[in-house]
Amino acid sequence: MNFDIITDSASNLPKSYAEKNKVGIISLKYMLEGEEYDSYVENENDDSLKHFYARMREKASTSTSNINAATFEERFTEVLEKGRDILYISFSSGLSSSHSFAESTANELKEKYPDRKIIVIDSLCVTYALGLIIHHVVKMRDSGKTIEEIRDRLEADKKKMIHLFTVDDLVYLKRGGRISPTTAFVGTLLGVKPVMHVTNEGKLEKYDKVKGRKKSLSALVDKLAEMIVNPKEQTVAVVHGDCEEDAEYVKKLIMEKAGVGDVIMDYLTPIIGAHSGPGTIAMFFMGGERMN
Repeated sequence: MNFDIITDSASNLPKSYAEKNKVGIISLKYMLEGEEYDSYVENENDDSLKHFYARMREKASTSTSNINAATFEERFTEVLEKGRDILYISFSSGLSSSHSFAESTANELKEKYPDRKIIVIDSLCVTYALGLIIHHVVKMRDSGKTIEEIRDRLEADKKKMIHLFTVDDLVYLKRGGRISPTTAFVGTLLGVKPVMHVTNEGKLEKYDKVKGRKKSLSALVDKLAEMIVNPKEQTVAVVHGDCEEDAEYVKKLIMEKAGVGDVIMDYLTPIIGAHSGPGTIAMFFMGGERMN
């Protein structure tokens, strides 16, 4: 096919997968105690991720940055100069401004390269939900679908990709303005854990709260069992913020309660982990439609 698939490192895709399947990755950056790191390099190394979450537990400061227009222009131009088209699938616009930078850059480059196609899609997805979408896009490309056919299918199906999250420490949601200081204080005092999802607008919102860690994990799996379609044909992704034992527990529950075809597990990229903290558990799968 005469087009390149490009996404960003928020997709949580391993470098080995991206290289094997010819997927371009533009890396987002994160800051740890004032020092900048490349999240695409870092997510290949469990030791570096353990270090990242260990530092968070020690109350180290963390932040993330968007991909700027100059970076998009450089990467897109490299592809266009080779006479190839671009299908760029971005991290959710509801959680990052990177999509708008990609879109504005694409519009400028279309004037310079009028014979090339530059399609930018807002995935409305984060972490391995975006990764699973890229996996489906790769399969469509390899089966001979055109760039337009892939675009249309993705636009029709992207809101069926379900995200379910819970966190262990409310302080990180408080820092990000997701919950109030009072809610964080009372919730921590009572052991209340939020159960969250990503909306049709690609934003992270709470839909329930339960008391206790184990109950929050069970609540995620119960919601998955309720929402998943064709579970035996699906691969569910579970990512964790350095809490592998809890992720294994969730994997076991998913297999028991939903009977899915496969469950893959991985560390949560610092791009999301910086805002949700150690102990985050998230799962991603195809459903009928998202809650809103």
